Amino acid sequence: MVDINEHSDFIPRRKDLVGMTRRELEDYFRSLVEKPYRAKQILKWIYQSRLSDFEPMTDMPIPLRAKLSEHAKMGRLEIAKKVTDPDGASKLLYRLNDGHHIEAVHIPAESRETVCLSTQVGCSLGCAFCATGSMGFMRNLNSNEIIGQLVGIEEELGITITNVVFMGMGEPLLNLPEVIKALELFADDCAFGIGHRRVTVSTVGIPKKIDELLGTGLKLRLAVSLNAPNNDLRHKLMPKAAEIAPIGRILRSASEFAIQTGRWFTVEYVLIKDVNDGLERADKLAELLLDLPCKVNLIEYNQIPGLPFKSPGQDAVLKFQSYLLAAGITATLRESKGRKISGACGMLRYATEAGEICQSGSVSHL
Repeated sequence: MVDINEHSDFIPRRKDLVGMTRRELEDYFRSLVEKPYRAKQILKWIYQSRLSDFEPMTDMPIPLRAKLSEHAKMGRLEIAKKVTDPDGASKLLYRLNDGHHIEAVHIPAESRETVCLSTQVGCSLGCAFCATGSMGFMRNLNSNEIIGQLVGIEEELGITITNVVFMGMGEPLLNLPEVIKALELFADDCAFGIGHRRVTVSTVGIPKKIDELLGTGLKLRLAVSLNAPNNDLRHKLMPKAAEIAPIGRILRSASEFAIQTGRWFTVEYVLIKDVNDGLERADKLAELLLDLPCKVNLIEYNQIPGLPFKSPGQDAVLKFQSYLLAAGITATLRESKGRKISGACGMLRYATEAGEICQSGSVSHL
């Protein structure tokens, strides 16, 4: 005789409803021989009332609540560590069911509460200046783990998120199916109700995936991490990303995305001392972007332990910006937050798994 208590495979797992889209929930309720409109009700209870127990859901009959309690759950990610910077930024390190760690960052501002989400455990692109890239790639996150980061931030900090950026660990467009599920939930009025204009997806630039994202009809904001005005330099900084497509092809897809959605795309440019911060680089960048529907967001690099790159300093950043502005390019400076909490994406996970908390890095105020 088999003792099921010693063999977990024989114990049915409860379905986690967090991260399921409205359509998926409708199908789930049909599988329970229930009306699909229950999906709207459960979405409101999960994301607007923040319930993790089915019993208080008074608009559902008692037998259905009992059935859900037996077969489903509304789980939460385990918070392994929380650090808060004096400037108000907070980072949560989550431990996943398989033991891996991911990060999410809360970035407060006067008129908004922004969360920066991860989409992968590690990253396969290995950009030379990035802490996450140095870790390698483990796996994609599912929509439950993506949505769970935001839910965890809101519940732990007692806030309501108004803006979402996919700028954490991983390349969002390499996990597009699960990212799209999360995007649908953000936009759903029964869930988060966050408008598309308040959601930004940041990518190294994968034209086919940008085109695929455009095809969803989600009119969100797109950011392209360029970091170089020519393919040769980009290949040195971002070798795997540069192999996917040349800069010109990336900018064509990004421009089409901007035209079709009616929202300019952002060119993210991390300024690194003596690498890409000279005015000759600014001149080439201006020439590249002139007349495109975009703006440039300049980011001062913050040194990461173990990597050879350094910050160019504020004066160099301001000179670079001034050159772009004079050339007719809209260019803004990103205010960094979280310098004292290992704020750059991947830094807290990197430090935790190395057994120490690194004291450098930054998160972006968007």
